[in-house]
Amino acid sequence: MKDIHALHFALSELDFHQTLTVVQGKWAEKAELTTFSQYFSKYWLNHRVWRWQCFQTPSGYAATNNPCETFNAALKRGVTMRRKLKVGALIPQLLLLYSNERMVSRPFSTICKPDARLVRRVGAMARANLLSLHSTSKSSIAFLLSDSTVDEQQDVMRVLSRLSPRVFDETRRRTLEDLPVSSKVNKLTANMELRGMPTSGWAVDMLTPSCPCKFWFKYGCCIHVLYALETSGSMDVMGRETLVNRARTRRGRLEKLVKL
Repeated sequence: MKDIHALHFALSELDFHQTLTVVQGKWAEKAELTTFSQYFSKYWLNHRVWRWQCFQTPSGYAATNNPCETFNAALKRGVTMRRKLKVGALIPQLLLLYSNERMVSRPFSTICKPDARLVRRVGAMARANLLSLHSTSKSSIAFLLSDSTVDEQQDVMRVLSRLSPRVFDETRRRTLEDLPVSSKVNKLTANMELRGMPTSGWAVDMLTPSCPCKFWFKYGCCIHVLYALETSGSMDVMGRETLVNRARTRRGRLEKLVKL
């Protein structure tokens, strides 16, 4: 699954074919993977099933062959209750769904918003010292050799992330991240947060905001962007602008409140 995950997170068609060449070479070295390699080439790389890579869709969109799969899943879960209905029983259910959906006005989102799990993950990793900012002093060699201007350096924050320690779960018989349950992701997805990260960390663009990591490339948001926004103080982890009350409090009113 690690190799298939790497193919799924390919950044471009060239990156996909380069990774595919390496992966197929690894599979050819193992005789037990010959049958699987033939199956993968026949069913996953044909002209009907080929748009399952992340670069085929914009960041934050579903990287599936059919964009209607998410809608169909919600329809089966909330309307048909995963039951097979005949046409006579299905039409009244669809009419009921239409009447309910038309009463609810849902704004069309044009930007990717972080989900609750990703927000909790940023907080948990920050408390565990797994996220940090890479600061470069003006007298260091890295700062002197940098070609970027002062304005560009102010608009970019370097965020370093580290893998969470893993502990063995006796119930599930597998290793899991040593983080709260509500902020965990699987190992393959967590690796995409660090794969290809420079030693100085990911260069998070504070104007866009965006990140060069493969996790952001697929989901349109990542822990590095949220941590940079929260650390800078301009926005909170949910992407909302931080407002500061700069009004002066009168001394007499403050003393009165203290006495109360």
